[in-house]
Amino acid sequence: MTDVVGFGRLWVVQAVAAAGGIGGGLWATRLWGMAVLAGGLGMLLPPFIAAPARRRRQTAEALAWQAWTRQIAELARSGAGLGDALAASTEHAPPQIAATVSRAARTARLVGLRAATDELAAVGQVWEPEAAAGLRIAASSGGPLAGPLSDLAGRIGDIVALHRARTEAVVQLWTQTIALLALAGGVVTLMYRNNPAYFEPYRTPTGQAVLLLIAFVLLGATAFLVRHSVVRAEPSVLVAPKRASRAPDPL
Repeated sequence: MTDVVGFGRLWVVQAVAAAGGIGGGLWATRLWGMAVLAGGLGMLLPPFIAAPARRRRQTAEALAWQAWTRQIAELARSGAGLGDALAASTEHAPPQIAATVSRAARTARLVGLRAATDELAAVGQVWEPEAAAGLRIAASSGGPLAGPLSDLAGRIGDIVALHRARTEAVVQLWTQTIALLALAGGVVTLMYRNNPAYFEPYRTPTGQAVLLLIAFVLLGATAFLVRHSVVRAEPSVLVAPKRASRAPDPL
């Protein structure tokens, strides 16, 4: 629910920034190409600027699930049953997932483990289905719980490692993109401030058309960089894809 609200707010910010960019660019330069470029950047940059906070939340959640699966495996290794281990893990569960773990433990106590794992799998699409599947395997193994739960902890750890490696690569691209955008913006601003006559040819109808074409090319390149500079949490392979023709990529 929080992600949906945040997404809605982001669209409002993008719309306001785009309108402000178009108005400000047209007022400052009287060039439609510059107005379109400023408005397009206003539309593209808010999610790009918000990306670091989103990456931190995703990484914190990933590490929380990694810590919790290791914790429940250790509880099982100490002799606790799966229901008892699940209940005991609520006391020290990481804050990012404490509410989810508490609900699952309460459902396991009142209705049963199967209902608890089904509820857990339905909570999210990235980590929760993996954790729920591991708990189901442990519950149905018929042997010691420590082995299946340790396997679950190892699998979650592998997925987290892939997530962090991907995040590091995206952070590098984000840094490069912000540097290129800052350099390009600074150069254009200095050119317009120090030599406004440079833009005089673009005030003709043909010049306006050429400048619009340049603006669309620059916005297309920027959109490509922005899209690949944002970490997107891919659904678990255990979740059915929304489009049957395209299976989700694992993290």
